[in-house]
Amino acid sequence: MKRLLLVFAVLAGLSALVGSAAAQSAAPSPKGHKAHAVSKLTLIVKSDEEHAKKGPDGKWHDAFLPANFSLKAGVKTTVTIVNYDDAPHSLVSPSLGLNVVAPAAKGKTPGRITFTVDPKKAGRYDWWCGEPCDPWAMTHNGYMRGVIKVTA
Repeated sequence: MKRLLLVFAVLAGLSALVGSAAAQSAAPSPKGHKAHAVSKLTLIVKSDEEHAKKGPDGKWHDAFLPANFSLKAGVKTTVTIVNYDDAPHSLVSPSLGLNVVAPAAKGKTPGRITFTVDPKKAGRYDWWCGEPCDPWAMTHNGYMRGVIKVTA
């Protein structure tokens, strides 16, 4: 019985906390200040040796995971690229003003870079890795190239 009461008390406390957070996030911003939505995205880079992604050719290839993703127009997104490969990789999309290099992993410590993207216009934007790596993956969407879909 005591255990049941303890569980009920914890759930009631969490419910109050969630309700309070929801009320804060729903509250209008002070007059004259715009609310700024911020999103987060993590992209993982792995090599063929790490079995990043198997291609239709039956072989493993270097890949960004995910390689195709969506962003929202007018919403700043903090992007972190975590690179487990022992070579640098980049995310290049001139239409979005991106040319970011993720450093190579050092031993078991992945390379990491964090940046912010703030797409203004909805659309479909191609990106590719500009660093020499897996030649097959560099020419196939879903591996070392892909599409960033920006929605309205």
